[in-house]
Amino acid sequence: MFEYRVQEAWDNYREDFGIGRNALFVMFFNSFLFFLSGTAFGYFHSAALYPIAIAIIFYFLRPQIIKLPHPIILSLALVPVTLTVILNYFLIGQFDESVGALIRMDPFLVKFDQYIFEHSAADWFYNFTAPLGYFQTIIYDLLMLAYNAYFFLAIIGLIIYYRLLPFEKHHQVGRYVASVILFYQANYLFYMIIPVTGPQYWMMDQFNYPLPFSAFGEFLWHQINNAQGTFIDCFPSGHTGITFLVTIWMFKINHLFRFTSMIICFLTICATLAIRYHYTLDLICALPLAYICYRAAFILFPTRVSPAHFRSH
Repeated sequence: MFEYRVQEAWDNYREDFGIGRNALFVMFFNSFLFFLSGTAFGYFHSAALYPIAIAIIFYFLRPQIIKLPHPIILSLALVPVTLTVILNYFLIGQFDESVGALIRMDPFLVKFDQYIFEHSAADWFYNFTAPLGYFQTIIYDLLMLAYNAYFFLAIIGLIIYYRLLPFEKHHQVGRYVASVILFYQANYLFYMIIPVTGPQYWMMDQFNYPLPFSAFGEFLWHQINNAQGTFIDCFPSGHTGITFLVTIWMFKINHLFRFTSMIICFLTICATLAIRYHYTLDLICALPLAYICYRAAFILFPTRVSPAHFRSH
C-alpha cells in the first residue's frame, strides 16, 4: 500500500507540485544521515528520522492534499526544504561535536587566499575600502544587509516563479524547490567531507581590528553569529550558492527581479569575504555546484515550460 502511494506521487507529481518527489529525496538523504551518524560518528541521531516520518504522513494524506487550493499546496511544498535546511544543518553540527571536531581543512584554503591576496581576502577588502572613511561603514552595513537577504531570497524567487506560471503550470514550482533541496543536500555533504571553520574563527588572532559596522550593521552581525550552531559550514558557501541559484532562475523566467537578485548575489559574494565568513575557494566551488543542481532539477522534473507560458510582467 505504501509503495503504491509513493509510486503514485512519483508518477503524478503535477498534482502535488512535486512534493512527493522532493519528499522522497529528503527521505533518502536523511536515511543516509541517520546511518552515517551511527556508523561513522558513534551515535544514531533519531532527529534525522523526522523528515521520513513527515514524508510518510504526506504520502497517506496525499489524496486529500491534492484537492487543496494551489496556494496551500505551494506552502506545503516548502516543508521538505525547511526540514532539509534547518534540521540537517543542526545535525551536521551535532556530528562534528560528537567526534570532538572533525579535522579542519582551513590551512589549504588559507594558503590559496594568501597566494591571491598576500594575507586574507578580508584584510585586502578592509584596506581597499579604508580610504573611504565613513563610506566604508556604509559599504560594510550594505554587505551585511545583503548577507541577511539570503534568508529570504529563495522564498521570494519561489513566489515570483509561481505567480508567473499559468494556473495549469503551477506544478512546475516543484522543479525550483528540487534545485534548492539538491543544493543544500550536496552542500551539507561537502561540509562533512571537507570541514572548514572559516577565517573568522580559524584566523581570529590575526584580525586585530574590528569590522567597521555602524550600530545597525553590528546588530545584524551579532544576529548571524548568535544563530550559528554549526562550525564546519563554510565549504562551499551556501550563501553564494543559493543567491546564484535564485539568480539563474530569475534569468530563466526573464523577470525584472533578476537584476536585484544579481546585485544581491554580487554583494553577498563580497560580504562572505569581507566579513571573514569564507575563503575564496568556498565561493568558487559554490557556483558550479549551484548550476549543477539547477540542471539536475530539469532531469527530475522533465516537463518543459517555454518562455511563452509565463505571464507578462
